[in-house]
Amino acid sequence: MNEKIKKQLENFFSKYEIINSKKGQILLRPGDKLNKVWIEKEGYIRAYCQGKDKKEISLPTLKPLFFCSVMSTLHKQENKYFIETVTAAQLWSAPVEDFLNFIKENPEIKQEIDKNLLDQLIDLNNSWLQIVAGEALNKVAGLICLIAKNRGEKKGSEIIINFNAPHRILATMTGLTRETVTLQILKLQKMGLLYNQDRKIIIRDMEKLNELGKI
Repeated sequence: MNEKIKKQLENFFSKYEIINSKKGQILLRPGDKLNKVWIEKEGYIRAYCQGKDKKEISLPTLKPLFFCSVMSTLHKQENKYFIETVTAAQLWSAPVEDFLNFIKENPEIKQEIDKNLLDQLIDLNNSWLQIVAGEALNKVAGLICLIAKNRGEKKGSEIIINFNAPHRILATMTGLTRETVTLQILKLQKMGLLYNQDRKIIIRDMEKLNELGKI
């Protein structure tokens, strides 16, 4: 998103009280009619749905809250996902009416939000194709690359995924079992592409990991 627009959005949301959420907290459930628009200030969150067998399938993103709440607001739809904090998080929320008035008074912001929503839909579609279509090792490598590109912190020649990414949640994003995800991460470690430190994934060779994750 355009940095100027991003700053204007942050200024708008900062007028509202910050909400502190604990790790593992369900913020929204399917069927909830949203009366607020949410945005992440700090922390990581996932959006997932459940099949009849209660198996969880997560969107391949860890910042879904603004995307999901704006899509529901602009299209007047009920929320379709469980929204759960992966880490402790700080959130802003603004009443829907206030948000709609804000973007009505600022059409350039509405235009940028629409563009951003379309870009995110395309990214989600591409991510699903890359993650789901490959073998187990390719899926896990592709997902770790995706998280690193969006949320990684570069330190020298390495990239740190600067939070504990539970293998259970990575599994729901790839359609694999938690045990399979753990096994693939161990394989990537033996290949010298990444390692774990303080329960965080640190990538040694992003280029090779990215090639492995492609379909």
